Amino acid sequence: MREENFRNKISWMMFLFSLFVIWVHAYNIELFSAGQAGALWETADRIETIVSVAVGQTAVPGFFLLSSYLFFRTYRPEKLLKKWKERVHSVLIPYIAWNSIYYFGYAAASRLPSIHAIVGKPPVPLGFSEYLDAILHYSYAPVFWYLYQLIILIILSPVIYLLVKNKLAGLFWLAFLAAAVHFHWDTQHPNTDALFYYSAAAWAAVHGKAAVEAAWNRRRALFGGVGFLIAAACFAMMRKPGADVLWTVLYRFFVPVSLWLLLPEKRLFAARPWMKLSLYLYAVHYIIVRFVNKGAGMVFARMFGQETVRCAAALGIYFLLPGVVLLAAYVSALILGKYFPRLWRLLSGGRSIQ
Repeated sequence: MREENFRNKISWMMFLFSLFVIWVHAYNIELFSAGQAGALWETADRIETIVSVAVGQTAVPGFFLLSSYLFFRTYRPEKLLKKWKERVHSVLIPYIAWNSIYYFGYAAASRLPSIHAIVGKPPVPLGFSEYLDAILHYSYAPVFWYLYQLIILIILSPVIYLLVKNKLAGLFWLAFLAAAVHFHWDTQHPNTDALFYYSAAAWAAVHGKAAVEAAWNRRRALFGGVGFLIAAACFAMMRKPGADVLWTVLYRFFVPVSLWLLLPEKRLFAARPWMKLSLYLYAVHYIIVRFVNKGAGMVFARMFGQETVRCAAALGIYFLLPGVVLLAAYVSALILGKYFPRLWRLLSGGRSIQ
């Protein structure tokens, strides 16, 4: 695979995962049902839940896999400080900036009567300790648990490299992590499943680069199809009552891997600027989804008494939200990039809007 094809494929994968993750937070049945129950709402609930679980929850594992592979793809111990410095600008600074924005944004919005109902929070206290908690525990931007975990994994990267440097020892390390998931040995800093995804991609970058970056062909497509069949089997197992959490982790692992194998890089058009907003799109999607769902839910609850209308609106908005968020994010990114370029670089981790 040529380098430009590889980079373009990465952009496509990041773009798809950025859309997928929106469905995790787009669930809106409770907001539109206004407390009503019945077969119609139960069906809508099942539809949104299945999409959120089957599609949305594969996004963050995909981000972990891609981030790790890109880190270790050209890794050598002497490059560690350079790579850490790059991640300070592309991950750590945006993490602090966005958590600050969410904190002060909620502090202001929770005091405005006109939008207090949509925010759904009591007045947020202002103070250094509260601000520090917002940064260290992403308490006002829960979606940033992913970047929090990623920062820890980046710090641990030299240790992870030592664990996967030897091919066989690396496989034993992955087997140990799978057992840790099975037995619920979760350290939380980082989460065991996140460590599994990150370590698996690190192993692939160190020992399987030729296979990962081989040109697309029918054989790779076949492996991708088999991977999706394995993922489907894992999905069926994880949906059973009392299922082993390892089935969930394996499902979320096989979907991104299979998607990578199935995508033919030479047939993908060059990623457009609106497809390269991954971090920015991830950062803004939560607040956009929250305002659209809460605002629309309040409007439909007051203006439409018909259950079928509200249920159809809930499902329609749910499936349209990725497009709505993408449009809003791209327009705001263009404005920031043109009129506030320094702020854009800060919030996007130095990424270009072009």
